[in-house]
Amino acid sequence: MHAPPSLKPLRAPRGGFALTGFTLIEMLVVLVLAGLLISLVSISVTPDPRQKLLRDAQRVGQLMTLAADEARIRQLPIVWEADLRGYRFVAEVSGERQLLTGDDMLRERAWETPLTRLAVQDGAGPQPAQILLGPGAPPVKMAIAREWIQPRWSLELANEEATVRLDFDETGRATVVQ
Repeated sequence: MHAPPSLKPLRAPRGGFALTGFTLIEMLVVLVLAGLLISLVSISVTPDPRQKLLRDAQRVGQLMTLAADEARIRQLPIVWEADLRGYRFVAEVSGERQLLTGDDMLRERAWETPLTRLAVQDGAGPQPAQILLGPGAPPVKMAIAREWIQPRWSLELANEEATVRLDFDETGRATVVQ
């Protein structure tokens, strides 16, 4: 039988200590890579106020289309009211103003980012634009047309970072203009 080869012990270098572990360069590379990954994650997690404003504008455009369809189906006058904090859809039922709270889609909502300016320009006539610049001002109002053909109008939303405009055409469909 053969005897197992004997294992030779590791020899220590001249100083008497065995060198193990990472070099300084390896440690720096790992730290730089970790820093890059952390910065990428924090950039993607931090919401952009411009994107929030754009999402708000797109949501309002979609909800206005939905409200117009609802007004046509029910033959119910609906008004969109908005201030710098949020917006709501109000219906007039038997001479009384009522918030549309029963409808999950047309419920009262807050803006994702605080607005600094809100303007409604009705394209139907010579009326001046309704503009909100301060939090204490009465809300801007826009009646939702029950007809299939509607006057053109636009809505402008602005915050500290950006301004977004929605243009509504004759069919009530919104187009976002940045």
